[in-house]
Amino acid sequence: MPKTMELFADIIIEAGIDHVFGMPGGATPFVLDPFVDRQDKIKLVLGRHEGAAACMADMYGRITGKPGVLIGQGAWIGSNGAFGILEAFLAGSPMLVVTDFSDYAGLIQHGPYQNASGDYGSIDLPNIMRSMTKYTTIASNASEFIHGVQLAIKHATTGRPGPACVIIRFNVVGEETDREHIAPKLYPLQGHLNVAPACISPHDAQRAAELLVSAQRPVLIAGRGVHAARAHAEVEKLAELIGMPVATSYMGKSAIAETHDLALGIMGIIGQKAANDWIVGADVILAVGTCLAPDNTKMLSPFFIQPDKQKIIQIDLEPRNIGWTYPVELGITSDAKAALMAIRGEIKGKAQGIDSKGRVAEIRKFKAERNCFQSEMFASDAVPISPGRIVHAVNEIIAPEDILVLDAGNNRMFFANLFQSKKAGQVYAAGGAAGMGWGVAAAITAQLLNPRRRVICEAGDGGMFMMLHCLETARQYGLPITYVVLNNATLGNVSDFLAPGRKGMTEYSEPDFSVIANAMGCLGIKVRTIAELAPALKEAVASDRPAVVDITTAPTPHFVLM
Repeated sequence: MPKTMELFADIIIEAGIDHVFGMPGGATPFVLDPFVDRQDKIKLVLGRHEGAAACMADMYGRITGKPGVLIGQGAWIGSNGAFGILEAFLAGSPMLVVTDFSDYAGLIQHGPYQNASGDYGSIDLPNIMRSMTKYTTIASNASEFIHGVQLAIKHATTGRPGPACVIIRFNVVGEETDREHIAPKLYPLQGHLNVAPACISPHDAQRAAELLVSAQRPVLIAGRGVHAARAHAEVEKLAELIGMPVATSYMGKSAIAETHDLALGIMGIIGQKAANDWIVGADVILAVGTCLAPDNTKMLSPFFIQPDKQKIIQIDLEPRNIGWTYPVELGITSDAKAALMAIRGEIKGKAQGIDSKGRVAEIRKFKAERNCFQSEMFASDAVPISPGRIVHAVNEIIAPEDILVLDAGNNRMFFANLFQSKKAGQVYAAGGAAGMGWGVAAAITAQLLNPRRRVICEAGDGGMFMMLHCLETARQYGLPITYVVLNNATLGNVSDFLAPGRKGMTEYSEPDFSVIANAMGCLGIKVRTIAELAPALKEAVASDRPAVVDITTAPTPHFVLM
């Protein structure tokens, strides 16, 4: 009779998942063991740290729409791993977490070493996990474990995606069972997943179409839900049909190629002036896959979005997100792709009187007057190098098929504002919890899943330091990621809010990541001057190995973007 863990591995493969990320410990080496015999169907990726492995699993969920599988020991998944689980929970990424109580010898009530059951003498892992997952269950036997895994996959992917967790007792890893002995009866996984997402009604599609057709100055605001629904083409087609400009939330960046005439860039405090000005002047706002959170709406400024003067149509897979921050004229619980297709279908017969070409010309002029995706920093020859000049250099070398991964901190703010995506879906960014170092680890998954595409990850020196071990992981798996490090020897975002002479622990001596990279078997290039910048980037992206371009960067405060 096969072991329970072999049945578990087969269910993961049955779900179409082809990568597992982890850091073995406690009972989990035995959970991972069956995958060794199935490496023709699934790849095991050692994260070197639970937090990094969780970020890799998060990115897997974003790219594939399937749960990224994270496996590791309970105490460290609930602490270290929380770094990436929190991001997935708040960003809406599907994830399956399989972990353990470390209840050695079955002494769960007597405080064995590293016990995480929540009993006296242990940490309370179930409550930790429930605080940052959609679903957490405890498995005391083989049947509970196998059913728990199926249900966790279902919960992770049904409705608004997110993490789901199964915590096992130590005895489960040694049990032998097969499908016939699982109780209650075990059915094929797909039967639990044949659930269509919420879909717009014909009445709501008609009402939304009427509001958009009658609008004089509409705008579409695209959030991360557009990426999750793979609705990029639908955003572009609807926008083009009526000449409607598209702004995005930070997490929605590249929902439409930002080189498109109708693209306004990101909105909010660090957003493009063109995006913000158009939103203020809009009469109808179509918000798709965004809850219009404070960080995207100038902290819910009453002078930015004004629902007493503007009509808001809000589309979201999670009904609680609709009308959460602003009251709406029309709230639609639906998958973004289905809703946009239906609304476009309704508009086709009603849009004859709309001068879409004239609107496009107006928007192009509007953007030019506000220097959309332009900055004085692009031409700056100052040393240390301006962060805007670095963004401009990346803009120059990146191709439409390349992937850009943004980390957290001031570095990502400059890229969010000034980087102009050339293709829809080109940018992946930390923004759920937005922890420093997320991008450094997440870029590994982006490259694993896209071996023929170039992956560029920008990070600050703070985030790079937190995830230095990812260079070894990239080297181990032969991943030619280019890390562009904006190195200002400062925790810039924190420092910006502190007075001169009061910056305390935010400043330190400048590290040299190029030396570290070379010592780890990667390509490391140090850039201190403008003349070195473009050649270094070109050499790094042309390299067939992991590369770090460490750029001495001016400590420019992010306030200049506002």
